[in-house]
Amino acid sequence: MNRRVKRKAETPDLRDDFPDTPARRAVVSVVRGFGAIARKMSPHYASFGLTPPQFQVLTVLNRLRGEQITQRRLGKELYVSFPNVTVMLSRLEKAGLIDRTVNSADRRERFVRITRSGGALLKRIWKQQPDQLERVMAGLNDKERLELARLLNKMIAGQAPPQNDE
Repeated sequence: MNRRVKRKAETPDLRDDFPDTPARRAVVSVVRGFGAIARKMSPHYASFGLTPPQFQVLTVLNRLRGEQITQRRLGKELYVSFPNVTVMLSRLEKAGLIDRTVNSADRRERFVRITRSGGALLKRIWKQQPDQLERVMAGLNDKERLELARLLNKMIAGQAPPQNDE
């Protein structure tokens, strides 16, 4: 790879009047990376009738199946505000992909679980998902992919935990 092209790919263009700091470069790159991933993944999930956040909800519920998951816990797992998770769950419930039940110990709280239909949809998605993920991460080799995951997880771990109503 040409050094000039590689350098351009690794460094966001920050030609403006604002400070050029390592933190800013990192945040700009993460935001741009998120946008690039969203552009590739959104149509993929749409072909199954889902948005990327709805896919994440189903994935988390599938991973935590067998546990009693509250809407609030689900929001924390997804780094999504409680009102936003409620809207997502309403749409998934209407589609028959999740069930919500009232907590008999605290009627204000609801438990959420993935339905058989939701689990079957995840299985269909995962038949195509590995190839889609390869396309999305095509610019990185496996070592770089693991390093990216490690660094992003380190950044996430350094953040304050979400508050109850965030």
